[in-house]
Amino acid sequence: MLSISAGLVFLITALGVQSTDDALTAPPVLRKVPANTCTCADAREPGIIILEGLIVDAEVTLAPDRISINDRQATIMEVVKSTEDIKGRTRIWHTTSEKSCGVTFDYGRTYEVAVRTTEDGEFETDQCLMRQASD
Repeated sequence: MLSISAGLVFLITALGVQSTDDALTAPPVLRKVPANTCTCADAREPGIIILEGLIVDAEVTLAPDRISINDRQATIMEVVKSTEDIKGRTRIWHTTSEKSCGVTFDYGRTYEVAVRTTEDGEFETDQCLMRQASD
């Protein structure tokens, strides 16, 4: 068992030890809002479905080289409310590249997402649809 004086010496020594690593003491870098590089039509796209829910996961696929990942991925949403009768875990396909009007989502956050249905019956979204959802 440590004596009180030994404990105080240990505490003072521990308080005096500080990291000199600049990366640990630098202020956090905030994500910049991307520049609006996407050109969208003025007219509202017909057949839009609005999904509201929690982002819980993602599905990322490999590119043909089997090393890098595809720009197109699926975000998995736990849908709780929609303009159609859609509930539960749902894949929403999208790109993440700003050049192709891509979007990104943060895990654990709730979003209202505008989607279209593809020929394969899958849901997809992009910046233009997301803007229409906010209108």
